[in-house]
Amino acid sequence: MARTTAEPIAASAPDIWRNTDVAVASARLDLGDAVPARIKLRAGIGCALAVITAMVGALPAFAQTPSWPTKPIRFISPFVSGGAIDLIVRPMQPLYEKALGHPVIIEYRPGAGGSIGAAVVAKERPDGYTLLGTTTGPNAVAQSLFPDLPYHVVKSFSYIAAWGGFPILIAVHGQSPIKTAKDLIDTARAKPGTLTYGTSGVGSVGHLTGVLFGMESKTDLTHVGFKGASDAQRSLMGQEITMLVNTLGAHIAALEPKGPLRALAVTSAQRSPSAPSVPTLRELGMPNVVATNWFMLAGPAGIAPDIVKRLADVTYASMREPAIRQAHDQIGLESLGEMTPAQMTEFVAREAERWAPVVKASGAKPQ
Repeated sequence: MARTTAEPIAASAPDIWRNTDVAVASARLDLGDAVPARIKLRAGIGCALAVITAMVGALPAFAQTPSWPTKPIRFISPFVSGGAIDLIVRPMQPLYEKALGHPVIIEYRPGAGGSIGAAVVAKERPDGYTLLGTTTGPNAVAQSLFPDLPYHVVKSFSYIAAWGGFPILIAVHGQSPIKTAKDLIDTARAKPGTLTYGTSGVGSVGHLTGVLFGMESKTDLTHVGFKGASDAQRSLMGQEITMLVNTLGAHIAALEPKGPLRALAVTSAQRSPSAPSVPTLRELGMPNVVATNWFMLAGPAGIAPDIVKRLADVTYASMREPAIRQAHDQIGLESLGEMTPAQMTEFVAREAERWAPVVKASGAKPQ
């Protein structure tokens, strides 16, 4: 089992939701936002961006909706900068802006496992000018975890396009005496309650995967929720926590041999092509610990179908470009297919149902 320490925001659940209107800094997506450990990855992405810039003019034109867009589009990321959402969207930003004819402005609204940012978008006007980059945590797990959640993961959103998914990674610092997943389990059993694992927040897939891992391995781990992957990674690099249990794509550039972190296992059914030397927990005798953190583009419920279609067309056309595929392959993003809005809505509903018993069995509570 896993226990949870307070996420680095001191507020009760109702206070959290009331604070979603607090002004936070907004910024255009900037290569400098990524954490230092991603320097080598950013160099690769920089090369991809050079190709993208040259190819933007060749992106297929899309029929213009007469009244949309006429101004910049706000893109809400519900985690701090430097995480998987940034790494997915950054290469695509020039293509979005070229196809839509207006800037895409990024605002970071982190906290409560991504649910604060999702709550902000859920109550916006459905005019296509405020969009959400969302994941399994805020748009599936949160439905069961937060009793006062101010939105419904299905009814409150227009689902637009599926970007893809990542397995969850379990990693320790390269200087840790823990060398393998077996070492981790043995250490956790010898020192119950003392090993800590960092994630992108309470209610994130990493959080619940850590709970599942604890249940399956019969170990007592302590959860430490952060406001995003980059915060959790910095804490592990400073050896303030024992390990990460978080989205693979957000940390792949920091893994050995080029980075300071040691991967112990991933939660995919098969080994990830982007980390083929890392075993799965299924291989290690934990067939029930299989989890994927999916990523989607969404907006408030009620966005006009023609706007949804245009955004989906731009997204999928961009993702078919070789330079975008290369950038996404570098971080291990695995395709979910070009899902329609109806398919995504059904998928999210199933995911919310699938995670509900895990939340209940874990005893996880919002902080």
